[in-house]
Amino acid sequence: MYHYYLLFHSYFRWAAILALLFQLIWIGWNAWQKKTFTKQDYNLMLVLVIIYDIQLVLGWLLFFESPLVSAFWNDVGTQVKNRQLRFFGLEHMSMMTLGIMLINFYSFKAINMIGTTAFGYLWKRFVWIGLIMLASIPWSFSPLTSRPNWR
Repeated sequence: MYHYYLLFHSYFRWAAILALLFQLIWIGWNAWQKKTFTKQDYNLMLVLVIIYDIQLVLGWLLFFESPLVSAFWNDVGTQVKNRQLRFFGLEHMSMMTLGIMLINFYSFKAINMIGTTAFGYLWKRFVWIGLIMLASIPWSFSPLTSRPNWR
């Protein structure tokens, strides 16, 4: 199953990245325009949350099947010095889980902000979350660890 999880997680990441970029632009634009946060805006956020949550579940399935992760956790003391094993065994999953948990938290908290100018509040949080997540992706050009952009 590892191979299938890896392929699906690798390709579905583009949907999650596009959703994240769309969300950052959308929230930023509405914050700049000082627009009121509506029920339709909240519903759109929930659709985007579903995309992120699917990617997180795929990531955790992959995490439990990955030979890189197993190699890291079988000898953490030694493997923590191995950049690639540490990235996939600890850093990538920790930062992505944190980012998606924060997205869920602030998205669900936004229901109480309907009728306000919540976009400014959300913008400040989602920019940081986006930076955390984009920095934690194993891009083909990443100095941390690289993976092909398309498998």
